[in-house]
Amino acid sequence: MPRCEIFSAPCIWAKSGFLEMPLRQLQRARSQIEASNHKRFPVNQVLVFAAVAFTSLLVGNRLFDNLREGLKQEAQRNVTAVGTLKANQIRDWVDDRKSDAGTLADNPFFAREAARWMREGAPDDNRRGELVGRLEKFLDGHRHHFRTIILYDKSGRAMLTAGKPIPDSVEVGREVGLLAEQEQFKLIDLHRHHGETQSTSMGFIAPLREGRQHVGAIYLAEDPAQYLFPLMDNWPSESETAETQLVRIEGNEILFLNQMRFRNDPPLGYRLPLDAPQSVAAIALRGKQGLLEHAHDYREHAVLSYATAINGTPWVLISKIDEDEAYRLADLIGRVAGLLALFVFGLTGILFWQWNRRQLAMTDSAIMKERVRADTMQMEAEKRFRSMFEHTALPMVRNSPTGEFIEVNEAWVNMFGYSREEVLAQHLTWQQITHPDDMESGVVQVRKMLAGEIGDFKSDIRYLHKNGRALWGTVQMSLVRDENGVPDYIISAIQDITERKRAEQQINFMAYHDKLTGLPNRALFFDRLSQTLSQARRSRKHVALLYLDLDGFKPINDIHGHEAGDAVLKMAAQRLLACVRAVDTVSRLGGDEFAVVVGELGNPAEIERVAENILEAFAQSLILPDGGECTVGTSIGISVFPDNGDEMDSLLAAADAAMYESKHKGKNTYTYFGGTPLKESDPESWMIFDSGHHVGVVEIDEQHRELVRMVNRLNGAIKNKEGDDIILKLYDELLEFTAFHFATEHRLMEHSGYPEMGSHDMEHTHLIAEAVHFKSKLAAGGELLALQSIKDWLLNHIHYSDKPMANYLREHGVH
Repeated sequence: MPRCEIFSAPCIWAKSGFLEMPLRQLQRARSQIEASNHKRFPVNQVLVFAAVAFTSLLVGNRLFDNLREGLKQEAQRNVTAVGTLKANQIRDWVDDRKSDAGTLADNPFFAREAARWMREGAPDDNRRGELVGRLEKFLDGHRHHFRTIILYDKSGRAMLTAGKPIPDSVEVGREVGLLAEQEQFKLIDLHRHHGETQSTSMGFIAPLREGRQHVGAIYLAEDPAQYLFPLMDNWPSESETAETQLVRIEGNEILFLNQMRFRNDPPLGYRLPLDAPQSVAAIALRGKQGLLEHAHDYREHAVLSYATAINGTPWVLISKIDEDEAYRLADLIGRVAGLLALFVFGLTGILFWQWNRRQLAMTDSAIMKERVRADTMQMEAEKRFRSMFEHTALPMVRNSPTGEFIEVNEAWVNMFGYSREEVLAQHLTWQQITHPDDMESGVVQVRKMLAGEIGDFKSDIRYLHKNGRALWGTVQMSLVRDENGVPDYIISAIQDITERKRAEQQINFMAYHDKLTGLPNRALFFDRLSQTLSQARRSRKHVALLYLDLDGFKPINDIHGHEAGDAVLKMAAQRLLACVRAVDTVSRLGGDEFAVVVGELGNPAEIERVAENILEAFAQSLILPDGGECTVGTSIGISVFPDNGDEMDSLLAAADAAMYESKHKGKNTYTYFGGTPLKESDPESWMIFDSGHHVGVVEIDEQHRELVRMVNRLNGAIKNKEGDDIILKLYDELLEFTAFHFATEHRLMEHSGYPEMGSHDMEHTHLIAEAVHFKSKLAAGGELLALQSIKDWLLNHIHYSDKPMANYLREHGVH
């Protein structure tokens, strides 16, 4: 029996689980036959003993590995805890010093007196003594923190000094001058003084303000040997190799800030190159922090370390201990495990030798009985599988690896229209009944199956019936191999989903077409107009937009009823379609308003013939459902790209204005827009859309412009009190186009793999829900509040969500 890869995976016939049982029985029967064949021959006792011994060693080693790993993790937690503790202590220390400095610098009385004294030229009078006294008093209260306080004016000139003089006051003054405009607290990093003492110092600069005016700064110098260095030298427990270091980058080198345990260099006296590949300090300063293993310290010893950056400083703290010391107990456990494994190995060998002798004596007597039972199970399983294949309602087939049909069941014959004799006589292949547009994807998947990359696959594919009509099916294929692993045949099951696909296509059509006339609706109209304008930009041709409003339509509705009105709209749609080319777009925008897009015009005057044909078509009488006749005309407004604008909203506004001009002329005529090209937004528009709102993706920008135009139109209707029916109609059109715009963004994000697509779509859902909520306020006297809310969320969404998304799209080739 050939081996089917389905045995090692869930049954591919998810819709018909009844096939799973016979397939699993086939597998079980085959396994038992192979097992009985194997037991007929004596097993090499040495190999069996080695396998059992290896298993024993593996189990024992696993147990000791778990213990050893636990000890290693404990050592890692200890190093992490020490590093975290010291880092937090240093951060708290920096915050305390910042607070101390702020206490003095933010004292309004001291700032006022110091500012007045410096403005007066800093005479050597009693006020100077008072200021020095105040600084010394502050220094006495913080004698364990600071050793010197210097008052600087805002140019960086030292004015007063309290405490011990420091040799770097001039350099600090330069820093004060640079910080004059920033007015921020600053840490003066660890540094060594020049001269005989070579002492180490650091300090903090706090800005001094009189009211809101910056007048100078206070510098508080600290001796790191008082707190910082002792903190580094302390380790919570006894250790032979543990230590904590502070390091920072200086040029292309690592500068060690405190004295190291195993070197005599003073603080800031030892450096290493930053590109040292195994140095734990170099690794930490290059950005990899947290727990670090197998890196080397300055002695080239492998260490277990924890590194973390100190916020507000250029420092990185490293707590480390030699791996030999940290993992000493774990390594001892490993050696004990090895000795114990040898003991278990010997004992297992003895026990296995005795057991194997008894087992071999029992095996021969059971082989024949097991073979008979396995053979019977295999035959029953094959018989049941054959019965299922023949009688299931699910179309099933077997194909050769090249695609030729080996056999088909009755359900397949009913679905595709071929008889079994025709399938075999014509040497029919699955490639011949697959729709050409879906051939490539099917060939790729089958090739992967034959290559062993996948065991089976599922896909929706179009097929061809014997009579040529298209069928949709969900096919699931699995490859069956023979005993040697060579592909034998492919078994497939197909579910007919033709009706479901047709329903989906119908739903999709209804989403983008007017229900009454079948013409493209407003959403699809803007999509077609956008595509036509893009093509015209590339080919440097003209595009004409005709905006039509039926003349005399309202009396038909009033006199003959809405059924007659609907019939007139349908006939109007058909007459418009008859007047344009197949590549042009005729759309119903709503009510009795239509739009026609005519592209690829070499000369704008060519559109006049189309307009005249439309007027001639509407001059003919219309036959109403009740047998009566009526006549409607149409007023046409024409705008031309790029003469009257180069964006959708400007062209639409121009055509709309020209249409109203036609109505003023007496109706049933056409008028070109005679003004200058419209700008993106009229300066007098309530909601302005200009270049600052562009996101850089043409399709999205054009739809944003249309949304703004629709919001301004809605605002105009509210201001002019055009009536609740018109306002609600305009609002519904705004909601419809918003949903279309969000679908466009989803398509572009999905095509480009935008990583934030989920959150962006969620924001779209939230915005639609808000817009629906705003609709309830229109009829409750809250029109202006609702409109302002729509304006705010639209502009905020463009700025904070669409612009980052568009940047990503442009980086991935969408423009």
